[in-house]
Amino acid sequence: MASRRLNHDFGIPLAGGTPNAFLRERASATPLAPAEERPRAPHARAAGTPVAPPITTSLRALQEWFAAAVMHPVSVASSVAERPHIGDEALRVEDVERVVLPSDQLSGLERLEIYHRAYRARLVECLADDYPVLQRALGEDRFEALCHAYIAEHPSASPNLNFFGRHLSDFCRTWQDSLSTFASNLAALEWAIVEVLHAAAARSLSLEALLDVPTEQWAAARFVASPTVRLFQFAYPVNTYFQACINGSNPSVPPRGESATAVFRDGPTIWRMDLNRPMQALLASLFAGVSLGDALDRLVAAGEMTEDQAPELIGWFRDWVGHGFFASVDLSRASI
Repeated sequence: MASRRLNHDFGIPLAGGTPNAFLRERASATPLAPAEERPRAPHARAAGTPVAPPITTSLRALQEWFAAAVMHPVSVASSVAERPHIGDEALRVEDVERVVLPSDQLSGLERLEIYHRAYRARLVECLADDYPVLQRALGEDRFEALCHAYIAEHPSASPNLNFFGRHLSDFCRTWQDSLSTFASNLAALEWAIVEVLHAAAARSLSLEALLDVPTEQWAAARFVASPTVRLFQFAYPVNTYFQACINGSNPSVPPRGESATAVFRDGPTIWRMDLNRPMQALLASLFAGVSLGDALDRLVAAGEMTEDQAPELIGWFRDWVGHGFFASVDLSRASI
């Protein structure tokens, strides 16, 4: 049973990797050419040109219109065409400057388009921060196309972007791409790292408390999973692929092959543990609230475990409890 420590500071180039392997230019850092070098926009306002009378509406209506324009999946012009009103006021695409003034270089519509592009750039940047290995696996262009499709389906609904990317694994399952299943598996692994990192501190079952469980109550014991653990069964060996990337390799997408991984936090460190099939099946049953006796019976009935593996089972529990997989053990249904 192998545990791997996560190097999650992807902002630092990894040993042996390309210098910018996990870096992405910040949307807010896009350089702007000097004013004298920037061409005048065709619809920019020339000096002395009169400005159309401003829209008179409530602040709420104005904010809703602006948010819809910036977050529209296609363009500001498309948003205005689909939503030709601000409150009770009619507004055509050519009337946008009644809301956003033009500058000497840009029309009101073009100024709004800057926010439209920056909104997506920031969200793509956020997804790249959470899914750097998926970005590397897919390549820059393919990953960005996935991100834009995801943003259209799951626009940000909160000022906090910590959990914006939480639906990406599910989204990848329906993505029309030859790597959809692999991408979904890898995204699930990377998002588990994010979730475990942010999970609240929780108590954990100690080895001493486990040893205090009377022998006759073991079969009825139910183990409560810690909120700092995530358990997976994958169709691809994504943890092996992930580790190769962390080590600085440039691996190809692997062929299909079942694998199982636990992601967990032990102290301040995030770990990933490979599991064999019996280990994964037993943990899945225990995390679902099945008693230890019933969980073991299921494994034996499925031919995945035999009675002579008892010493091995003790070793598994020692590792799981030692790493804080369980918050507690419930003996309330055990007979006395």
